[in-house]
Amino acid sequence: MEKYKIIVGYDFQELSNAALKQAYELAQFVSSGILLVLVISDDLLTLSDVFRNEHSDRIKQKITDSMQREIAARLQKVAADASVESGVTVDYRIETGRIYERILKIAKENRARFIVMGRMSKELNRGQFGSSAMHVVEEAPCPVITIPRVTCGTKLKNIVLPIDLTKQTREEVFNAISFGLFFDATIHLVSVIMGGISARKSRIYKKMQGMKKMIEENGVKCTDKLYKKSHLSIHEVVLGYSKELNADALMIMTHQEISTSDKYIGAVAHQIIRESPIPVISLTSAAAMHKQNEKSSNWFKKLFATSK
Repeated sequence: MEKYKIIVGYDFQELSNAALKQAYELAQFVSSGILLVLVISDDLLTLSDVFRNEHSDRIKQKITDSMQREIAARLQKVAADASVESGVTVDYRIETGRIYERILKIAKENRARFIVMGRMSKELNRGQFGSSAMHVVEEAPCPVITIPRVTCGTKLKNIVLPIDLTKQTREEVFNAISFGLFFDATIHLVSVIMGGISARKSRIYKKMQGMKKMIEENGVKCTDKLYKKSHLSIHEVVLGYSKELNADALMIMTHQEISTSDKYIGAVAHQIIRESPIPVISLTSAAAMHKQNEKSSNWFKKLFATSK
């Protein structure tokens, strides 16, 4: 049975269609097919769209066998059309239960390289960050790409990478290099000096220069930007810089504030994911350690091999 390295959370809505399109090049990136995962649960309100006419009043009561057959038929067509459009194998699975639990389980079963899903949860239509996406980002064994809006582009040519003084430099650099090589992208490092020290004397400046050198030595274009502390919060600075660059995506370590808990999204990372108008590539500490679960001793070697 084929292992699908790209898992896309799907619910027939435009945002999940945008997530699916985002997955096309990722599938080429890791030489894998795409698996659409639709989870039937109490919070999957999109089923009222699938059966908006004859069954909408019954959706919250029971999903009948005939409804499931219709869901399967429509999902099969989506997968078939996506396969033709993308040029990669696209399959699907229908699950029941909690959305995030099923997506995480399938990602672990397939030893997925990426999970792609829309950021907004349908049970939270007031612009709040969806609880399902939050749980997935927190606990995923691989990077998660959250798509905030249907108009996001699928080309990743300019990627912003915020950095701080925590110890995940290696994982950040390897991911930046692998994306930069495959997508011919420029990596834009950004950070904020928290104290009154001059930029060139700060530890974050030295770290940034070391990262930039390593990225450039591996053939990836890289810029750096260091801001002085201001009235703006860190996430506002990062999002403002991304807007200034017209960036295509943000890449973050979600545990930048602490390093002791896997099931935690740091405050800055949380705000970036919640408010970013562009896709966010989130790396938890569990995702960073995902390379240990591959047959290769170094997960990123496979990414580099794909990129060459």
